[in-house]
Amino acid sequence: MTSTPTSDVSMVRLYRFLNAEFGLRSLVDKRLRVGRIEELNDDFEFIGVATDVRQERIALRHTRRQLSAGNGVLCMSKGWESPLMWAHYGDSHKGMALGFDVPAKLYPAVEYVEKRPSREEMGLDGVDNMSEATMERLIKMKAKGWEYEQEHRAFVGLSDGILLHGTEHFFVDFGPQLVLKEVIVGSRFKTQRSEVMRLVDPRVDVFMARGDFEDFKVVRQQMESMWP
Repeated sequence: MTSTPTSDVSMVRLYRFLNAEFGLRSLVDKRLRVGRIEELNDDFEFIGVATDVRQERIALRHTRRQLSAGNGVLCMSKGWESPLMWAHYGDSHKGMALGFDVPAKLYPAVEYVEKRPSREEMGLDGVDNMSEATMERLIKMKAKGWEYEQEHRAFVGLSDGILLHGTEHFFVDFGPQLVLKEVIVGSRFKTQRSEVMRLVDPRVDVFMARGDFEDFKVVRQQMESMWP
């Protein structure tokens, strides 16, 4: 799947966390895998409306399955300094975070909420015929507990799937709407610097991260000798 360039686009820097294997594979293939909606790690995705009516719950899950058949999500984070993100998505500091410049309008921020809104709060008479605006809000809504992710996400139509190990996968290629700018490897990353450097443009900022000496955050490792 390729991206179509646009003009006069405001860009923003966002980060994708990956384990070492998939991160290096992304650098080799110059693409990111798109997540299927039904495979996301939060089972409340796209069904955040609170309802005690069984048929409405069934209808919400049916709508999610329909969306998942032809659409996916490309998830990014606003920053790379969170120890939780490195632990949960950076393979316990053995992986990497890839920094991209992307069109801001295509990657809206996720809305984190304390409780699931009711139909009334969403302005719904039912869940069968939701408006586009309501669907857009559901796509971007997650529980408050996920707030540490600082997530931004693009809703991506699926096409040109690639069969890998018997399963169809979908990708977005690096390009004008997904410009690689940084490669940040975790403090436990094992692959040598030279192996990473040869995979990217010389203008890409490539460095190792480490834990800060005073705060609970991840910062840049200033001693290059720590990553030979």
